[in-house]
Amino acid sequence: MSKTTTVAEESTQPDPDATDPRHVDDGPTTEADDAADWRTGADDRLTEVESADGSWAVAAALAIAGIGFVVGSPVLLAGATIPLWYTAVASLGGRPETRIAAHRALVLESDAVDATRDTKDADDALSGKPGDVVTVRTTLYNAGDQPAVDLRVVDGVPDALPVVEGTPRTCVTLEPGEETTLEYGVELQRGEHEFAEPAMRGRSLTGATRVDWESPVAGGEQLVCSPAVANAPLGTGRNDYAGEVPTDEGGSGVEFHSVRDYEPGDPVRSIDWRRYANTRELATVEYRAERSTRILCVVDARSSQALSPAGSTLSALELCADAAERTAGRLLTEGHPTGVAAMHNRRALFVPPGTGSATREHVTGFLQSLSGDEDDVSVPARRLYDDPVTAIPRVVPGETQVYLFSSFVDDAPLDLVERLRSQGYSVCVVAPEVSGGAHATPAGGRSASEDDPGVPAGDPCVTPLATRLAGIDRDTRLAHARVAGATVVEWDLDRSLGLVLDRALGVVGR
Repeated sequence: MSKTTTVAEESTQPDPDATDPRHVDDGPTTEADDAADWRTGADDRLTEVESADGSWAVAAALAIAGIGFVVGSPVLLAGATIPLWYTAVASLGGRPETRIAAHRALVLESDAVDATRDTKDADDALSGKPGDVVTVRTTLYNAGDQPAVDLRVVDGVPDALPVVEGTPRTCVTLEPGEETTLEYGVELQRGEHEFAEPAMRGRSLTGATRVDWESPVAGGEQLVCSPAVANAPLGTGRNDYAGEVPTDEGGSGVEFHSVRDYEPGDPVRSIDWRRYANTRELATVEYRAERSTRILCVVDARSSQALSPAGSTLSALELCADAAERTAGRLLTEGHPTGVAAMHNRRALFVPPGTGSATREHVTGFLQSLSGDEDDVSVPARRLYDDPVTAIPRVVPGETQVYLFSSFVDDAPLDLVERLRSQGYSVCVVAPEVSGGAHATPAGGRSASEDDPGVPAGDPCVTPLATRLAGIDRDTRLAHARVAGATVVEWDLDRSLGLVLDRALGVVGR
């Protein structure tokens, strides 16, 4: 599949002049007009002006003159006037009149075809999945008639987005009409993010006056990271409520199931009239009954899930919580009663399956809070003070399908799968690959040598060997989960979660 580039920009244009012939016609403006708009729309807001204190010059002049008088040096006596001249020139020069126009473009390279969107509206902001790298290009243009000397700029990167490529800072000198571009990459995290105005600092030609200000930015300013699962296929578990999952039972539906003898009270529309016309015998046609299915998404939120895959700042817990949130959101949209649970080190948290906006709000808030302190869960949740492996199966409702999101770096999730399967529950395991990279590290970014003083720093063999052994152990656990009867989805993070689930489980109800 070919890669496409998605660019999110917004245009900030000044009010058109009624006498300007470019605006007589209501036709669309050209790209050149749009480019001119942001370059001429600089509206800087001063935040601080600091001028050099002249007291140092007086002190320096007196000191140099005193030394010259003591040693009898005319050169030093004449040089004592230099600091005074510098201060005089600086005071006459005043503060720099710098006008900088800024434009920001947000670029997301993905495997999915996407259209160009205007990100001024939060509902149409550039969207991606967690871990995607968004390239930010901020162009700075000197819209004034004076050079911008020693211009220092820091772009307003959202606090929650780490910079993984380049730098959002620059220090340049721009002549009038000259421009420069800041280019860097940020890694998407869950949530909505808005860029702030870049902070700028300039100096006068003498360097005696410093000016700090913020400049409005045209172009992209909002990013959204809350992609939904395109399809969350379901197994055969169901309840007694009507839904979309076909069953092996006869009843109301659209797919043919069987023909049986007519019984008094059968609906007239179910009678096989063609057979009656041929044989004069009444028979009833039954269709495959469709039921809804109850879902419980279980997230492994223990401390062992702090491991991050190579090249990503997202921990296994954040990946699992995001996958569970997207899956639960899709299932709730389709009308399936959905709940969530979390495995902690010494206890479990449980939100029972339900439907409606209240359940959606509880499920979303619960999953978004998992990456923080387990005591900070802000939504109503049942707390089970026991080993999660034994506590969770006790509260799972009957005829419930369980989705378990865990990286399987230890035996606890496997024990939970085996216990659930022994009680007859349908289990689907979604296991993100976090131990396969040779440089997988904890989410805090600490290396193996930092966590274990016995590991030599820079040893090229220890970490890759330990990683390979951890990968083998993980594969063994997943194999045991398959033997227990669970459906196992090994989530390669380079693939979309929706595609992974769809390919692993097939069409709904199959």
